[in-house]
Formats: sequence, C-alpha cells, structure tokens
Amino acid sequence: SARKSWDAARAELSAKGAGKFRMGDLVKKSTGSEWVGHVCGWYSTNQTPEGYAVESSAHRNSVQIYPVTALEAVE
Repeated sequence: SARKSWDAARAELSAKGAGKFRMGDLVKKSTGSEWVGHVCGWYSTNQTPEGYAVESSAHRNSVQIYPVTALEAVE
C-alpha cells in the first residue's frame, strides 16, 4: 500500500540521519529556476522518496518543495 511505502521510505531516511540534507542547511536549486534557502522540512512520496521543503532566503515565508536530485548544498 502507499502508506506502507511511505512509512518504509521515512524509516530509511531516519536510519540515514534524515537524508542528504538536515534542517537549516543552506541549499540551492541546481538547475532551472533559481531558489536559494534553508531546509525547513522534508517529504516522501512514491515518486519522490526523498524531497525537501526549502524556505527562500530572498522572499521571507516563501517555501518550495524539491526532490533531493534538484538541490545542492551552498558552501
């Protein structure tokens, strides 16, 4: 079931230390439209096992969600 898949993905992310990024990490979109901000949450679906909510550094309170493959760390 979808719920079981979601729970399995969540457990896997938790086991890996919440995935590639952690809450508060500064990230940017790696291609396409520009988006720079801090990780403020994460999500998991069947299509996107590891995704993140990113609050914009330029536009306060604006949040976008992206799959892990669309993001990179800002040094």
